[in-house]
Amino acid sequence: MWELQEQIECMVDQYFEDSGAQRVSAEAVGLDVRAGYVFISTEEGWIASRNTRSLDYYGGFEYISEEHKVIVGEITFYSNDHNRVADALEYYNALQEQQREEEEQQRKEDAEEQQRRDEKNGLYPDRWDDAN
Repeated sequence: MWELQEQIECMVDQYFEDSGAQRVSAEAVGLDVRAGYVFISTEEGWIASRNTRSLDYYGGFEYISEEHKVIVGEITFYSNDHNRVADALEYYNALQEQQREEEEQQRKEDAEEQQRRDEKNGLYPDRWDDAN
C-alpha cells in the first residue's frame, strides 16, 4: 500500500512539472500569507495544496464545494470553475503583469541613465557636442 502512495506522489510531482505548475506563496495569489504555499497552473486553471487545513482556514477555501475539488494522494486540486479560485488566479496574473511592467520601466530608465553617463564621459562625442 505504501508503494502505491509513493507512486501516486511521483505521478503528481510529474504532473506538476509537465503542466508548468509553479509553487508560490498564498500571498502571491491574494490570500492570507498564513495559508502557506500553493501550486498553481494558470494555463490549466487550478490551485493545489498539500496543506488544505491552512488554505481552507486562512485562504477561504473551506467554502469550495466538492464538485470543484479533486483529491489525488495528499494533494487537493481546486478548479477555477469556482470563483474563489478564479479570483486568486486572476490576482496572480495581474500581479505578474504589474511586475513585468515595472521591470520594463526600470530597464528603460537604467538604459537612459547609462546613455546619459556615456554621453557625459565622451563616449558619444557627436551627441555630447550637441548637448553643450
